[in-house]
Amino acid sequence: MKSSDEKKVCLTGPTGFVGRHVAQLLAKRGHRVRCLVRKNSNRKYLESLGGRLEFVTGDILEPKTLTSFCKGADWVIHCAGYRDFWAPSRQFYFDVNLHGTENVMRAALAAKAQKVVHVSTPLAFGTPTYMPFDEDTPPGPHHSDYARSKYLGDCAAWRLHLEEGLPLTIVYLAAVIGAGDPRPTMEVRNFAEGRIPVLVGADATFTYVHVRDAALAIVRAAENSGSVGQRYLVGGERATTREYFGIISDLTGVPLPRLNIPESVILPVSRILTALSRWTGQRPVVPEDLLRTSAAGSLLFDGRKAQRELGIRYTPLRTALAEAVAEFSATA
Repeated sequence: MKSSDEKKVCLTGPTGFVGRHVAQLLAKRGHRVRCLVRKNSNRKYLESLGGRLEFVTGDILEPKTLTSFCKGADWVIHCAGYRDFWAPSRQFYFDVNLHGTENVMRAALAAKAQKVVHVSTPLAFGTPTYMPFDEDTPPGPHHSDYARSKYLGDCAAWRLHLEEGLPLTIVYLAAVIGAGDPRPTMEVRNFAEGRIPVLVGADATFTYVHVRDAALAIVRAAENSGSVGQRYLVGGERATTREYFGIISDLTGVPLPRLNIPESVILPVSRILTALSRWTGQRPVVPEDLLRTSAAGSLLFDGRKAQRELGIRYTPLRTALAEAVAEFSATA
């Protein structure tokens, strides 16, 4: 017999940067975690977490595999998604972040899950007409395929909540920082290894969140009895691009570039390189969508609702960056 507090949690994206922390935290808090993994997924870290985890082979793009995955779930937590500003195919964003999300939401609805937590990004709000924005702010224009696809996935999930009673909570994570990030999106390692000779859009300000704070917000959104129908913007510390790389410079000793180039100057070149990358399959040095996002200006939101209702205390950005730097410095 399971205790009244123990839940069977179906987790997508458990091998990802945020998902692995969510899996670890769920197991630590006494929940049973069913992890959706693909055939070639690296399960080594997850398998080290002990017997509270089980694995189901499937894919969010294959709805038939989600039926058995979600069966008997108390909660479904959807962390899977494509988190980058470049993909070999533009359609890939929409396949994963829109259609994949809708597949998971429908499977959770069919399984009669008690709680569904969908993980998104503040970029789904586009560029609102006022900042800092909050959970009730209407979205503005979207400047990347990533942002647009996440917004459409959110809309699909929210429609199922409004029209069919999906017990949904959406958590919007700021730029996630910490050790273990497999993607170059946040450019920590690239800067530390001297591969960023100039700054681009140095005065744009963004909001950041430590990966463990992100995981805690997701789990507490599931555990909170009053979170159904709620949205939570999660992130605390703000920094300009110059300040962000300045911290990495302090931690690594790599000089902070003095030259700042406006996005408008290199955007035409980036468009060409991004177009060529569709043929080569190699990520361009500066993806067009990344530049377009930076050129849109600062993205500032109010993360106090998550602090109040989920009890999140935000870890300093310097701490998160120090952990990221220490990780790859130890293997250098």
